[in-house]
Amino acid sequence: MYSAAVNAHIRELIVQAMEYRDQGQWTKLEQLFTESPYIDEEMFNNEKPGKKPATNVTYGWRRLIRDFYYSAKHTLGRMDVERTGKKEVQAESEIEARYYSMKDGQRQVHTMKGVYEYQFRKVAGRWKIDSLKLKVLDQTTAPVGA
Repeated sequence: MYSAAVNAHIRELIVQAMEYRDQGQWTKLEQLFTESPYIDEEMFNNEKPGKKPATNVTYGWRRLIRDFYYSAKHTLGRMDVERTGKKEVQAESEIEARYYSMKDGQRQVHTMKGVYEYQFRKVAGRWKIDSLKLKVLDQTTAPVGA
């Protein structure tokens, strides 16, 4: 694939990853990752960064999102994609995530703004996420509608 096609494909994979997370399509989400990607979301979930089996990554997200929140919505902002090798691409996307919960009979929304940094690697002819790092820039919690 030439650069424009790779760029468009990587952007679509980033969109799919957020959509699958919001919709709870964990099996489809898992297929977007290499077998043991490097994950760093310590600022958000307090787990140490490192290489983890993709099944553990998606299980952790499912548990976090579904145990604490009744809904999640990720909105992507600016995206930058750069091909760094024949089988490597790095990308960055701005993200705003809204996590909805019920606390003391009141609906709350936890809003997190940040940047995801991705490393994609081509595996058996398919681009997959091989590294995912989250940099949280701002977080707030407020009653829904406030």
